[in-house]
Amino acid sequence: MAARTDAMNWYRLGEPAWTSVRPKYLFQVRFFISTDTDLQELGRGLTNRVRTVELPKYSIETEAVNAWNLRQFVATKINFEPVSITFNDTLDNAVGRFIATYMDRLSGNFTQEENAGKVRTGFDGFGIKLQDAKRDAIIDRIEIIRFYGADDTRENLQKEAVTTLWRPKIVDVQHDSLDYSSSEAVTWTFSIRYESLTYTQSKEG
Repeated sequence: MAARTDAMNWYRLGEPAWTSVRPKYLFQVRFFISTDTDLQELGRGLTNRVRTVELPKYSIETEAVNAWNLRQFVATKINFEPVSITFNDTLDNAVGRFIATYMDRLSGNFTQEENAGKVRTGFDGFGIKLQDAKRDAIIDRIEIIRFYGADDTRENLQKEAVTTLWRPKIVDVQHDSLDYSSSEAVTWTFSIRYESLTYTQSKEG
């Protein structure tokens, strides 16, 4: 019998139908921002610009303790690794406008001041901005949705599995290199750190 990794079994509709594997290209990434309407609208526009996304990786630290004549390993901490998301740079500059607005909320370094080019005489708004303690995470959550099949609008996703990154923060931004000898799409890459994650599964049928 062919292995489950065999391509002939990927789209099998026999019994059980839902044991077919999920292809890598059937996914969506959604940004949820509740405290900033401008950034919220820009975040919605990122969904159709996503090129690749890493699923989260994490490690669990343990400590060995003695229990009578046995050694037990007790979990002490979970370390979440950053997640990278790569976007296509489209003609409407959707990703560029999003990151410019995000950085403007986070820092004053990305907004041109009236005295730009002149000698600085004091504090003029540059540097990291203080955030409200209740809203220190500008992005509420990021959902990575894996699915199998959908309608034309990609709204009625079948058997979706959602990985949610809670209170994510952009910690690294990489823009692409321009090259006269290449016809590939220009990309942006964000590295995301997050406080926790959850897994949810849609209902059967």
